[in-house]
Amino acid sequence: MSQPPQGPHDPVEDSFPLQPYRPSMELDPEMRKRALERIEARQAWRQHFTVYALVMTLLTVIWLVTGGIGTYFWPVWPMMGWGVGVAIHGASLVLDKEPTEKEIADEAAKLRKRLGRPDHPED
Repeated sequence: MSQPPQGPHDPVEDSFPLQPYRPSMELDPEMRKRALERIEARQAWRQHFTVYALVMTLLTVIWLVTGGIGTYFWPVWPMMGWGVGVAIHGASLVLDKEPTEKEIADEAAKLRKRLGRPDHPED
């Protein structure tokens, strides 16, 4: 009968040295920050949509309880109004793109001109 391993070392663990997972993005703090911002923006939209869906469900239930079927479906107005806001919020996530180097350079040139600074920082 064999004995179980004694002490702090497990032979299975020793055969697979554990290295912490470090994606390349972790090495670039700016990319990590941008990625976190995008994740937070998607989470904010999901929260926005969830609240919208819950409130619209509540309004529809109120409509049903107060006469409902066969009467004017008034919840359509807040659905459309707030729905436009939710759609624009979602579209901003889809259409949001990283600026190109040319766009960054053009914007920096506009700022330097507006502030009265030279065209090149070395000047």
